[in-house]
Amino acid sequence: MRNFDADIAAELNKENFRFFFLLELQLASTYRFNDIDIPIYHGGELFSPRSFSFDSLSGSANLSVESFDIDIDDVDQVMSAVLLGEDVRNKIAILYFGVIKTTAPTEIHIQEFIRGIVGGWELEGDSKCKINITNEMILWNKKCLRPQSSSCPWTFKGVECTYAGAETWCDQSYARCAALSNQAHFGGERFMPSIIEKEIWWGRQRGVPMT
Repeated sequence: MRNFDADIAAELNKENFRFFFLLELQLASTYRFNDIDIPIYHGGELFSPRSFSFDSLSGSANLSVESFDIDIDDVDQVMSAVLLGEDVRNKIAILYFGVIKTTAPTEIHIQEFIRGIVGGWELEGDSKCKINITNEMILWNKKCLRPQSSSCPWTFKGVECTYAGAETWCDQSYARCAALSNQAHFGGERFMPSIIEKEIWWGRQRGVPMT
């Protein structure tokens, strides 16, 4: 269950209340929209009226939102030009939830609802685009393209190595790199061999299990 601040919760408990959503897309430029027909300022920034909607939120066992699709009105082709003009994947997207106080004095209360990254997009005809927002934790599924090792992965005298002396060989070890006075550009983990098969323990005293 999502927790709302006291002011928003008070409005939601009323029989009649008016709510809205704000959308912020942090692309090469930041685009801010709201889904009602009046301009809204939040955090000193203007959220312009632009129709958008989303049907459902896909969640996980821990109740966190994994992904959802937002349909954005694009009659003026502004969003299609943005999506086609840059790579928007993995850029930050934030959805805010807000309510308009129905009793005097009129006030607007807003809080962040969902934060994620752009997972993908598609254009639907000439008047609508769909943007998929996914949880930032999906980035943990990325595989490392450069596994760490005790030896240097750089090509001798290559761009990363930078060595330009008279020597003609290197065995990719730290000792050889130091002999060439090029250890500042050593690309391996020099201390990795020293921790192989070492016992890793937690706590201040060895042998005391954590409780």
